[in-house]
Amino acid sequence: GNCVGSPFTVTITVNPTPVIANITTTTCSNTSFQVTPQDGSGNIVPAGTTYTWTVTANANVEGESNQTVAQTNISQLLRNTTNTVQTVEYQVTPRLGNCPGTPFRVTVTVNPTPEIDNTTAIICSGDPFTISPTNTVVNGIGNIVPTGTTYTWTVATNTNVTGQSDQATGQATISQTLTNISNSVQIVTYTVTPTSGTCLGQTFQVDVTVNPRPQVANETISACSNALISYTATQGGTNIVP
Repeated sequence: GNCVGSPFTVTITVNPTPVIANITTTTCSNTSFQVTPQDGSGNIVPAGTTYTWTVTANANVEGESNQTVAQTNISQLLRNTTNTVQTVEYQVTPRLGNCPGTPFRVTVTVNPTPEIDNTTAIICSGDPFTISPTNTVVNGIGNIVPTGTTYTWTVATNTNVTGQSDQATGQATISQTLTNISNSVQIVTYTVTPTSGTCLGQTFQVDVTVNPRPQVANETISACSNALISYTATQGGTNIVP
């Protein structure tokens, strides 16, 4: 009524609620992406903000999954099972304590990374070999060879073979000319690193079998008329006689 009481104070604590714009990021297949939203530039990211998410599944990508347990960042390891670029979309809910923010979207571009099985080649001494891996992947199984993949390599030196050398500059194929200077079969082993753009694939091995090629110098033989002659080339000197 007409009775005025003593004033009192109501103090309201207003906790911040995360506000985060959509984010895009790019990763290589078989590599973890990590998104840690930062405060500023329109974002409100209080210290201690955590994240849960749901993901729109992409049949060509492995490793994506929903996350119901709060995380300090958005991160997963994704494998692109094709030789073309794929995307995965995450719907992320930020939360500070009991204050959930408006969900935002994280779009992850997953560039393909080469995945190539070990391979072999057989050549004759003095001939070149050429390995040109091709894309054979079906349902995530087989060689993954993105367009434009290049190759560098190191080679385990074989003292019975000449022509082998390391290659530090990316090449479109794996190729060298090898000469077997012995009279027996030799093998040269290459450890090859495939690269697509900035995505380095796991190394694979190329074993090249170098068969010896006979090489016999001219010979002069003295013989009597009407007498049998016999000549057998032998290994040694400049002769290569497998």
